[in-house]
Amino acid sequence: MARPSARTSREWAFFTVVIASRVYRAMLLTLVTIAIAPALIGWQPYVIKSGSMLPTISMGDVALGRPFVDGEKVAVGRVYMFDDPSTDTERILVHRVVEKRDDGGWTTAGDANETTDFTPIGRQHLEARAILLVPYVGLPLLWLETGRWVLLGLWLLLTTAAFLLAGRKVDGEPPRWTLLRLVREWRRTPAAASGDGSSTKQPELVSRSVRALAGTMALCVLGTTVLGTANAAFSARTRNSGNTWSAGQWMLPYVQAVMSDSPRGFWLLDEATGNNLDDRSDTYAGGATAGTVQMGTAGALPNNPGTSATFNGGRAILNQNPIGVPNAYSVELWFRTTSTTGGYLVGFESSTGPTSSAADRTLLMNQQGQLLVGEWTGLSRATLTTPRAYNDGQWHQVVVTAAPRSGWRQAFTIYVDGVPVTSGSGTAGGTILISSGHWRIGSGTVDTNLFGYGSAVSFRGSIDAVSIHDKVLTAADVAQHWAAR
Repeated sequence: MARPSARTSREWAFFTVVIASRVYRAMLLTLVTIAIAPALIGWQPYVIKSGSMLPTISMGDVALGRPFVDGEKVAVGRVYMFDDPSTDTERILVHRVVEKRDDGGWTTAGDANETTDFTPIGRQHLEARAILLVPYVGLPLLWLETGRWVLLGLWLLLTTAAFLLAGRKVDGEPPRWTLLRLVREWRRTPAAASGDGSSTKQPELVSRSVRALAGTMALCVLGTTVLGTANAAFSARTRNSGNTWSAGQWMLPYVQAVMSDSPRGFWLLDEATGNNLDDRSDTYAGGATAGTVQMGTAGALPNNPGTSATFNGGRAILNQNPIGVPNAYSVELWFRTTSTTGGYLVGFESSTGPTSSAADRTLLMNQQGQLLVGEWTGLSRATLTTPRAYNDGQWHQVVVTAAPRSGWRQAFTIYVDGVPVTSGSGTAGGTILISSGHWRIGSGTVDTNLFGYGSAVSFRGSIDAVSIHDKVLTAADVAQHWAAR
């Protein structure tokens, strides 16, 4: 087999370089068009200039945002552009909304960050909703802004050379009879007729070089004019055929863990002020506090920013309208106290007042700081008490599960901080005492003799993230909730 000649090798090398240059030019112009053209309809492109999404999202990507309009619903799990509320310096963030707060705001986070953003946002901060991500095209502008002159210079040289080579004709390629070529041929005709044999290749090459350099610089100027910059934690690339951005629902880890078990009610207690309480599960409306309850105190969950409620004689009624409760149930909450007077954490009662004629399903803390269930009025009592005390000033998760009752007894398990600490038979709750009623926290009705000072007993400490389930949570469920804290 004959070896290819040196000329043939050079021709193939030239052909490869020209085709590669054309591919690069086409890709660059396509990405620039995608990044800039939406500005014509009012969308805003932002060059991502921080690395909080590496390696998924790189610095220099361009995020396109549709302007946020008044009255638009803010979708948890989607990415938005918004003014950074944590600083007085004008700065745009591109982060995901991860939680709707009970105070009407939203919690945001970068996907790669271990914690959420410290300061929540309101509607007044929102600028746009992210729709599309265009990779890499903003890198030259990023280099320009950050003074990376070597990288910018190399890109300018390579891009200019690529544009120049992309316009060269390879052997055997048919002429491209564009309007510009027709004008060129018309201009060359008189020179050819006059017999001027001087070559036009040199001036044409210079002309192409000037046009290539001018085009490259125009891209930089246009990008500087049109593209804004933003600190980023975007979420997805342009990968599908429609070049659209999409994201799955994303919640705070603990919220997601609890919601995956379909709670009947879920009160995060994140309200900063006021008396109204929001049910995260959207089952019940009208929850409210009464008496001395301080909202907006430090929350229990380190990786799930929010607040708690601190009780000092007050109570919170979680559902204002009476409801029925099934035979089996689970109740979960977080608490912190140093009290040695005991207290009422959560229970189910026949009224919303300070005391009720009937109360059951009560979780209490005794004067020693131990937790107990099964101590409610009206029945032959059988209580279940934790071996150790928890009034140590630390946040603790407590979950009480109640299996379907058998006569006057019911099988309970008490979990603390993700693990079961005691289980056994206790006083049954349910329709034996109350056919319908109200869940409450912080203060309620107990037996007159239990603490030695009347039937209205209050918890003095903080409570956070209360959830009620119409089923028995498994040990795996409880451990998952604890791990997601």
